[in-house]
Amino acid sequence: MSKKKRQSKEWGQFKQSTATVILVIMILLVITAILFAIPLNGKDSFQIGKSNYDFTWVSHAVKLGLDLEGGMYALYEADLSKIPSNEEKSNAMDGTISNLQAMLFSEGYTEATVTKQGENYIRVEVPSIENTEHLMTIIGEPATLEFKDPEGKVIIEGNKHLKNASEALHEGQYVISLEFNDEGRELFAKATKENIGKTISIYINGKEILKPTVNSAITEGRAIITGNYDYNTAKDLATKINAGTFAVKLDVISTASISPTLGQNALKYGLIASAIGIAIIILFLILVYRGLGLAASFALIIYSVLIVYFLAIVPWVQLTLPSIAGVILSIGMAVDANVIIFERIKEEKQFGKIGKGISTSVQYGFNKSLPAILDGNITTILGSIVMIIFGSTTIKSFAITLLIGILLSMFSALIITRLILKIMLSFNDENDAFYGLEIKQEKTKKHSNDKYDLELKEVNASEK
Repeated sequence: MSKKKRQSKEWGQFKQSTATVILVIMILLVITAILFAIPLNGKDSFQIGKSNYDFTWVSHAVKLGLDLEGGMYALYEADLSKIPSNEEKSNAMDGTISNLQAMLFSEGYTEATVTKQGENYIRVEVPSIENTEHLMTIIGEPATLEFKDPEGKVIIEGNKHLKNASEALHEGQYVISLEFNDEGRELFAKATKENIGKTISIYINGKEILKPTVNSAITEGRAIITGNYDYNTAKDLATKINAGTFAVKLDVISTASISPTLGQNALKYGLIASAIGIAIIILFLILVYRGLGLAASFALIIYSVLIVYFLAIVPWVQLTLPSIAGVILSIGMAVDANVIIFERIKEEKQFGKIGKGISTSVQYGFNKSLPAILDGNITTILGSIVMIIFGSTTIKSFAITLLIGILLSMFSALIITRLILKIMLSFNDENDAFYGLEIKQEKTKKHSNDKYDLELKEVNASEK
């Protein structure tokens, strides 16, 4: 076995039959993914066989923000009449705005905006919805929430003691999960100890909506309400309960639709521009890096398909101008990672050990470029996490798409590109020119002559 063949084996190069199978599977998966993303019937979805279920085309499953699709807004008036000081009123308004933002973010509306208008008005703008009823199912009808014991005595007030209510799965059934703050935990623990086997009723605006039975004392600040709920019922009840956690009572003053600020064709032209940009990048990679660029181009196509799927699947993502900027930046970093790898491969081939084969040069190139790639990407990931935690809704939208894009770009450059190169090298691991790795003889000869002249001068100097 020749030295070159041994080096190829050391990198775990595939047999040609194995490489063919992997390549065919990859191509079929990519084609299938693209077909499920493109609306072939010209509609948003299609019926699955003769069932009652519809499949939404992936490209239509991506949620759009206010600037691309429009939505609805609601104007609320806060009742501050029972709050004495201006400072307490300001704190109550800030707390209510914070609760509304958290509720909308948890529902996946990262681009929803909640702003204070005047002293006692709050404006809520939510994208991708078309009517008032839909808006109310998301944020609920702001209300007064009370927990009462069997005698009708109020033991818990939602705006003071309850942190959050949500639908959840428990032992295969949908339940309503409640979480109390520290004061609420103590009050609820005391109430449940005193009322085991009895009921504690939950009232919204003075109307009883739930009357669960206390099975045991609950002292950890978390409780679940069981019943024969389906997902929609549990979610609806949780939304109603959450609507009573606001620091002040809110009354809906008006609602109306919002037109997209960028026009109906902005997304269409943006997608066309993106496709042209990716095509130019692919052309550049192939012209400059030849076979290496071909592998990176296929990896970039896979990356593009994956990011569309992730934008459709991840619940906290909406496509807006800031989020598009995050995607574009991550594409740039994916290309940058490939360029770093390819330049290292070329260095290894031209200036590494004499007789180093293509496979070994590729292996060393990936290994030696890894620290530089990880350094830049991990820094960006940490920055994205900080923006998600502390940023406004617009900043969060940018940061989430950037985080997803960076993770996928690292996967694309370090895993997919490497896998494709292994497949290509299984069929051709000797043609340096195909991979753009031919050694420039004149440059190498000059480099050798310069080194010889330097050594000769050093010898002459020592003789003198």
